[in-house]
Amino acid sequence: MNKKILLLSAAFCSVFISTAALAADKGKIGLSLDIAVEGGFFNPTLSSVKVKQLVAGGAAEKAGVLVGDQILKIADCAIPGCPADDAKDLLKKNKGESVSFLIKQADGAQLTKTVIAE
Repeated sequence: MNKKILLLSAAFCSVFISTAALAADKGKIGLSLDIAVEGGFFNPTLSSVKVKQLVAGGAAEKAGVLVGDQILKIADCAIPGCPADDAKDLLKKNKGESVSFLIKQADGAQLTKTVIAE
């Protein structure tokens, strides 16, 4: 009986430590977005995404993203039409991982910017 409890405790500690290690590696992109969605409650898609604010000295600012930039793609997910859940998953990065954005700047120029999470 004691061996079973010990094994369960060891398994729990292993899972807890692994989860804590993963949480420590969570990265930050360094921007906030103004997002418009369409579709139903259970299947929303992005209709437009605009950069609302940047973290000073953050990853997005270092990559050259500007406030007011319109995001046309997150990785390969085109906007409008990108499912909101897919976009959310694409933006979750660990430190050192990157995400690319196709953006349209205020002057109409379209550029690809790669942001490395910090």
